[in-house]
Amino acid sequence: MYPVLFHIGTIPVETYYVFWFTALSLTLLWTVGRLPLYGVDDDEGRRVISWSFMGMLVGARAFEYIWNFPVYWNNPALILDLNRGGLAEVGAISGAVVTAVALCWHNPKISFERLCDAGTPPTLFTMALGRWGCFFAGCCVGVPSPFRLAVRFPYDPVGVTRHPTQLYYSFVSAAILLLLLALEKRILRRGGRGGRAEGRKQPPQHALLAPLGLILYSAMRLSIDSFRVEGDGLSLSHWTLIAAMPFEVVWLTMSWRAFHKSTSNSSTPNLSTSSSNTSNSSPS
Repeated sequence: MYPVLFHIGTIPVETYYVFWFTALSLTLLWTVGRLPLYGVDDDEGRRVISWSFMGMLVGARAFEYIWNFPVYWNNPALILDLNRGGLAEVGAISGAVVTAVALCWHNPKISFERLCDAGTPPTLFTMALGRWGCFFAGCCVGVPSPFRLAVRFPYDPVGVTRHPTQLYYSFVSAAILLLLLALEKRILRRGGRGGRAEGRKQPPQHALLAPLGLILYSAMRLSIDSFRVEGDGLSLSHWTLIAAMPFEVVWLTMSWRAFHKSTSNSSTPNLSTSSSNTSNSSPS
């Protein structure tokens, strides 16, 4: 593949970092641009997003330390060796969510659930684009396979091809992104919970895109990871996804029920008012 995109003098610019840096930068800009769509205070939203980005970086690395704790316990100097291990995508999401929850907790200026819905599609975009960096770097590879769409990586012997799991992640993430954007249009078209205010449709008070996105992401990871080289057994990321899924299902169910109830109520005419108007207009 192309692990090095180009050189600046003698300094190699790695394709992996170019793709992920570009993906994360565009995601931050897109998320900030979506804040007004969900009625999120701009200043408070930017503050939470900035700190959540830091939490994402910490979480991504923390999963490596936790999963391989004995190694780092016996040799603490390895903690500073960022070339050892990697950055866990599930850890990144976990770190960002925990940070956002902490900052939004009892904060009247910002709704955690609206912020989540604003940030969910951009997060899927990050994965769809960033995974191409993994592909060109040759990391997160799949097991050998004679599958027609399998690819050969430079470090493999001639004739050995592998599942391009990085591209599976990318394409499925893009599909989930398109699904969520289509769903978002329908949700906002129906006016969300609370109906209309001052002639404008209000976004839902409770998240719908976020729990659905998390459920679909978990299904994607648990299925595609089985084709990866290190896919034997369950890792910390897998256990985290499995443990979180029941809560995500409950979250989605409760949010959907509230959304359906609010839109049903807003579309039901006030019968008492209608009766009163009718009686007042009747001839005496």
